[in-house]
Parts: sequence; structure tokens; C-alpha cells
Amino acid sequence: MATIPATIYYSSKFPDLKFEKLGKTCFITSTCGFGCYRVNDSVEEHQFALEYALSNGINLIDTSSNYSIGGSEKLVGNVLQKLTSEERIILDEIILVTKAGYLQGDNLTSAKERELSGNPFPDVVKCSPDLWHCIYPDFLRDQLTNSLARLQLKKVDIYLLHNPEYFLTYSNISLDEDKKEEYYRRIKLAFEYLESEIENGRIAYYGISSNTFVERHDKNNFTSLERVYDIASEISDDNHFAVIQFPLNLLEKGATINMNQVNNTKSLLQFAKEKNLGVLVNRPLNAIENNKINRLADFNIKEDRNREEIIDLISKLSELEKKLIDKYVNKMNKNFSDKKSLLECLSLGKILESNYDKFESPNHFTDIKGSHLIPGANFAINAIGKFFESDDSLEHLLNNFAITVNITLDSIESELARQWNENNKQLHDELNKYLNDEQKDFSLSQKAIAFVNSLNEVSSTLVGMRKVEYVKDVLGSIKFQSNEKLIEYWNE
Repeated sequence: MATIPATIYYSSKFPDLKFEKLGKTCFITSTCGFGCYRVNDSVEEHQFALEYALSNGINLIDTSSNYSIGGSEKLVGNVLQKLTSEERIILDEIILVTKAGYLQGDNLTSAKERELSGNPFPDVVKCSPDLWHCIYPDFLRDQLTNSLARLQLKKVDIYLLHNPEYFLTYSNISLDEDKKEEYYRRIKLAFEYLESEIENGRIAYYGISSNTFVERHDKNNFTSLERVYDIASEISDDNHFAVIQFPLNLLEKGATINMNQVNNTKSLLQFAKEKNLGVLVNRPLNAIENNKINRLADFNIKEDRNREEIIDLISKLSELEKKLIDKYVNKMNKNFSDKKSLLECLSLGKILESNYDKFESPNHFTDIKGSHLIPGANFAINAIGKFFESDDSLEHLLNNFAITVNITLDSIESELARQWNENNKQLHDELNKYLNDEQKDFSLSQKAIAFVNSLNEVSSTLVGMRKVEYVKDVLGSIKFQSNEKLIEYWNE
């Protein structure tokens, strides 16, 4: 995979974009990486987005074995093979990061089968019935083999332990000191194994992705980078512990303000810089406050309707659903369970009426819309349409229903977006104090990314880019010329 000369060459092709050295790996990385948390090989739009990113100046990909239950790594493997075969990229130009630690889906099923057969993975942490966690060498070996197969590669550049602090949260060891000692014992065991994979040629470097690197030192689930670094040094002076990943954004400043290293005299970022570690930042646009996600982005407004107009649309939708039920669904000689499902799908108006004021954000609504509301409406349209194929009046009614569903959902999403954008104005005003006139016109997401990238300790900021338009927004941020005033934001 990645080589230093090839990554240098890649950066030279995009002189308008900013690149940084990825710590002691000396790879040259785009200052934004393609985050694959929610991408899947089954979604063509995600494929187009990754292709566009790699072809236009983004050369770091961050994925994980558990993202989309392996679908994320499959997408990355397919795109890399496609672009290299078409000679649109050179494989050595691309820096690939993947991770392991979670047992979910097929992974979890397989682990449970092993346990029942008397051959369980050691050191498993059982977080919930649907989620286990493990960083034991046998498990990591299994995961690395599976990841390489999905990625269609013989080697990955950076292999990270994925949130090992789950042990600290879910372990039943009672004494905190004993728990910490066991935690770092497990990390050392994992590091020793990963060093062996360096020799085997299956990985180039390794590290840790942890949400708790940034915590105060006295938090129960705090992961000390200083101690992790010392563990790697104990294994070998020439160790390959090279990259860390953690959350940082405009509202969560723990990595810059919490003095949690070297007897609490240095911040995480200061220590990482001192030790020449590559720093990958995640969640730059998703700040968590009071257990809620605060999306640091402006939203598109598709429909311009006020509250009264939206309520009228919801009422119209309910009337259309009632017509469909009275004239058609009640006459269908389907079994009860099918009819019940159909009736549930034709309760969209009722759902919207009772939940109109309960959606937390445009993102929250969009997720519900895509995963539940639109699939339900489509199911109802297809089921009724197939049952009464020769009814012309039904075709008109279903078309009217489909149009009303789309307009109503877009109108609610737009109203939420308008409210969210209005609330964002205060944050825009605060950030604009540090920006020149041209930069003040940037989107909130571009500003949020640019402020994180203004920190010289940060190598690359990982952003979810599931659409080409998101990639373009990020590329605009990478062109954002930083200035010394941006740093002042982090010192206040």
C-alpha cells in the first residue's frame, strides 16, 4: 500500500490543497480523510463519493471491520480495485486505515458459536447481548484476515485498536487500580501481536482509536496516551506505534484543554506532537452535548412552507391514507399479519401529526425518513398497486399519495433545517471573529473543519462524505487558508 514517495507525488498533483505529514510514518496525507463510518458497498452513491474524493485530492481512507458489518471495507476494496485498474490512482498513493475490536452481526454470531463449542476468544468484554468487544491476539488475527479479504489487499497501512476502553466501562473488576492494570496488560498483549504482523508484512503501522484519550485524567474510562506510548517503547525502541485517533470539534475541546499527560502538565495534542505521532480527528461535525448530537453544519432548504401549511399537508396525507384504507385495504383478502403491516405503513399522517415537534434535528428526521417513513410509504404503494392492477382511479390516488408524501416530508425537513440554520447564526458570528471577510461566507461545516485543521498537531480530520456534494464541501474546506487568529479560538 502507501509509500512515502507515492504520497508525496499525490500531494504534488493538488497544489491548491493542504497536506500534512502523518507523524513518524512520514506518509503525506490530505488534511481531511474519507470517513467510512456509514458507507456501504450496497449504496452506489457512496461508491461515487469515494471515487470522487480519491480522484480529487483526498488520499486517506478511514474504515473499520464493524462499519456496516463489513460493507464499508468491501466498498473501499471495490473502489480501490476499480480506480487502480482504470489507472485513475496508484495504490501506493492512498493511505488506508482500518480498525478492529467490535463483535457485532456475523462477528458476534461466530464468536458465540465458538463459545458454545468450547473454543471462545479469550478476554472478551460482553457489553450487551448485541455487542461484545475484544482486542486479544487471536481475535485480532481473525479480524485482520477478514479485513484484508474484504479490502482485496495483502497489507494495510495503519491498523488501530478500536475503542479498547470498552473494557474500562463494562469490566466487572471492582477495584479501579486492578481494572487499569488489566486494561494496559491487554493493550500490551495486542501491541506485541501487532508488532508480529509488521514482520509478517500484513500491516505497516498500528495505533489506537479511543474516545477517552481526551478525557480528564481522573475519569474512570480515561485512556492515557503517555502510558500507551510507554508500553510500545517497552516492547521495542523501534516500535511501530504511530497513529492515534480521537474526537475533537468546536464544542468538544478536550484534546486541547485537558492537561492529562506527564503529571497533568501537557494536553493530549502536545504529547502526541512531542512523540511525533500521527493524529487523526474524528467527529469534527458531530459534537456530543448532554448525550445529544449537535450537528455542526448548515442544512439545505428544499421547500419553503410555514408551520400552518405543513400541518395542512399532514392533514391531507391522513385523508389520502384513510381513502386508501377504506376503498382498497379493507377489501383485500390478505392474511391478518400482512394487512396489519399495510395499515401501519398507511399511518404516516398520524405519526407525523403526533411527532411533528419531537424531532431533535434535521439529521434525526432524515434518518427516520430514510429508514422508516419512505420505505413504509413505498411498501404501501407497491402492495396496493399490485393487488388492484387494473383500477385506473387507484393509480391516480396512489400518485397523489406519493407526491403528498414527498412534499410533506421535504417540507418538515426544510422547516427543521431553517430552525437549525437560524440557531447556527450565533455560532457563525462567534467564529467570524477569527475570519477574514472572504472566509465568513463559508458554510458552517467548512468552518468547523478548518478550525480543527488549524491546529498544527492534527494530521488529518476524518469527515463522513457519503455524497459527492459532501466531498466538494470538504475540498472547499481544505482550500481554506488558515490564519494565526484561528488558533486563538482554541486558547479561549
